[in-house]
Amino acid sequence: MIVLLVIAAIGTVVLAFINGFGAWLVSRRKPWIAVLFLVAAALLAVAFGGLVGFFPYTRVLLGLGLSLAWIASFLNAHIVLGNVVWRFHVFRGVVAIIIYIFADLGLGKLF
Repeated sequence: MIVLLVIAAIGTVVLAFINGFGAWLVSRRKPWIAVLFLVAAALLAVAFGGLVGFFPYTRVLLGLGLSLAWIASFLNAHIVLGNVVWRFHVFRGVVAIIIYIFADLGLGKLF
């Protein structure tokens, strides 16, 4: 189960960096979407720490961070770019669900 936890941790930190970069890209156009990206990145970074250090509320933080990351990405595509490519958002949602499932299975009965 440690392998699933490592995969979830790597996916979480990658998504945190992606959301931080997304916040930087959109900061001048729509600052409130940049805030959503930054909050998602912060939640994912704390969830990464919880996956590595076994924090009791890791599942909640990870779920909130992954959900907010998906919502921020969708709002960015819809409002800022004006073009939602559904296959990319479905793929991002599936990746988020897989990361959450891996983290849940990796944490097991720890908390």
